[in-house]
Amino acid sequence: MAATDEAGLLARAGRGDRAAFREFHDQLSTPLHSLALRMAGNASDAEDLLQETFVKIWRHAPNYDPRKSKPFTWAVTIMRRTCIDHQRHRRSRPVTEPWPEGPAGAMEPAVEETVRGQAERAEAVQNVRAALGHFAEPRRQALELALFSGLTHIEISQRLGQPAGTVKSWIRRGLLNLRETLTESGP
Repeated sequence: MAATDEAGLLARAGRGDRAAFREFHDQLSTPLHSLALRMAGNASDAEDLLQETFVKIWRHAPNYDPRKSKPFTWAVTIMRRTCIDHQRHRRSRPVTEPWPEGPAGAMEPAVEETVRGQAERAEAVQNVRAALGHFAEPRRQALELALFSGLTHIEISQRLGQPAGTVKSWIRRGLLNLRETLTESGP
C-alpha cells in the first residue's frame, strides 16, 4: 500500500473511522510485530507491545502530520518508544511468567495458538533480517541498534562515532527502504 493511502487511512482513523483504522492495522501489523518481537525477545511481550502501540496510534491519529513523516515511519517510532519504555520498566522490575497448566503432554488451545503465531512471526522476523542484510554496514548497524537494542539516536551516534544528524538520516531512510523492501516481498 502506498504511503499516501496509509496517510488517508490514518486521517480517517483520526476522525474516528474504525474501518479505516482496521485496514491501517492490517497493513502494518506484520512488520511492526516483527520489530516488537525482535526488541522484546518473546512473543507474549511482543503481542502486548503491538497492542499498546496500536492503542497509541488510535489515540494520536488526529495529531498525525503527513508533512513530518510517512505513516509507517510514524508508527515505527511509536512502536519503538513503546518497546523502549517496556524495556526500561522491565529492567527496574523483572517479571516471571508461570508455565501454562494443562494435562501432561497436551497444549491448551491458547498455547497452541501462541506456538502457531510464534512460527508465523519467526518467518516475519526472518524476512526483516534478510531485508536488513542488504543495507550498507554503518546504516544497517544504526538501524538495528535503533530498532532492536532500544538505543536513542544520541546513544547510537556515540557508539558509531557519527554525528547525531547523520544517524537520524540513516535510520529514517533505512526505515523507508525497509518498508519498501518488505512491501515488495509481500506479507
